[in-house]
Amino acid sequence: MRQTTSAIPPREQFKALGIASLGGMLEYFEFIIFVFLAPQISQNFSSPDMPEWLRLMQTFGIFAAGFLIRPVGGILMAQLGDLIGRKRIFTLTLGLMAVPTLTIALLPGYAQIGIWAPILLLACRLVQGVALGGELPGAISFVSEQVSGRRVAFALGVLASTLCMGSLGGSIIVSSLANLLGAQAMMDYGWRIPFVLGGLFGLLSVYLRRFTHETPVFEAMKAKMMLSERPPFTVLVAEHRFNLLGGMILAATTTIVAATTQQFPITFFVTMKHLPMAEIATVQTLLIAFTMVGNVLGGLLVSWRIFSLRSGYITFQLITIAAMFWAFSQDTASGLIAPFICLGISGGCAMGLSLTFLARAFPAQLRYTGLATCYNIPIAIFGGTALIILTFLARFSHQYPALYPSFFCLLSIVAALLLWPRRHAISPFEQNDPDANPATQKQIVPETAVQFSGQQ
Repeated sequence: MRQTTSAIPPREQFKALGIASLGGMLEYFEFIIFVFLAPQISQNFSSPDMPEWLRLMQTFGIFAAGFLIRPVGGILMAQLGDLIGRKRIFTLTLGLMAVPTLTIALLPGYAQIGIWAPILLLACRLVQGVALGGELPGAISFVSEQVSGRRVAFALGVLASTLCMGSLGGSIIVSSLANLLGAQAMMDYGWRIPFVLGGLFGLLSVYLRRFTHETPVFEAMKAKMMLSERPPFTVLVAEHRFNLLGGMILAATTTIVAATTQQFPITFFVTMKHLPMAEIATVQTLLIAFTMVGNVLGGLLVSWRIFSLRSGYITFQLITIAAMFWAFSQDTASGLIAPFICLGISGGCAMGLSLTFLARAFPAQLRYTGLATCYNIPIAIFGGTALIILTFLARFSHQYPALYPSFFCLLSIVAALLLWPRRHAISPFEQNDPDANPATQKQIVPETAVQFSGQQ
């Protein structure tokens, strides 16, 4: 059994990070292709007697169903991950994402099987939703318990950047196919190709996860019989409500800022400010690219001790607020370039660092469950409503949409400050971490793979 950090060489840590990142890439890849291909999906899986707007409503309703079930699926999967192992559930969630994605590509349409077409599509989305709820929390748990202390923030920043990579890859593939095949071919069969690619990528990722090892933290807990004797969710709600609330605020902020910067600009700047769609799409792609840079940069700055975790998070959230108002005041596409670059870097840094906060918010026996709960509930609540609220605010003033994400950025700063003395050690990997609580550090025994601390 691996009992010390020296038993995990950097090469193995890098491999664990790379394999853990594959699930997040698939999650956001599937998300973006479903949204982009909604017109084709609605035509193939809805009754031809339906009006066009109702077809789209049905399609987006099926899409939303996967988000609504995420908290239930995530908490269920996460509790199993805390009780029987990160690796097993981590691999299961990816398989439950990959198989439905490939199945969607092969489903017959309404013309072939009638009402069963949308029902089967809904079933696939529900299975995906159950899996998605456990995927990213599992990845955060897995990486934070495999990577040594000074590299944790950087590793989780890289993990965050792969989410944007999935969105970027899905966007490029759909756009390229549309230009190559044409509108009619995309409607007939072209829409299925991205789902085939996503499903095959997922199955390959499941195979690669076979070559990872269980985390040393979980191995030590199992060997010392330190696993939770009660259902982890019950313990979480009973004893860690404060950290759970703080984690939800951080996760809600990340969700709302992502919706404001990566989804809302097309609607706002094209529909409301009447700027050219091609130019806005180009600038938004630039923003996503710099968000990936920010994810990694924030982790590097903390790993290099240029910032502490707390000061770095606060700094980047304040810059994000300023850049948000700067961006929404622009009336030309060229004027958006500078604020969007600033938004991408600062928002990306804050997003990456928030994952490190979340990983440290709960003791190892409850980490997977805590992450799944505080991550999935805000996504279910705010992920589907953010665009509605932003659009409503824009009716009154073009400056008002910036208020919504900015309010949550300020709220997350308060949450980060209050969470600071209540963090738990991840493992002895934090022993030399400048951000670890000194009182917690004293309780860590180097010879053991994990030592738990209570609320400070």
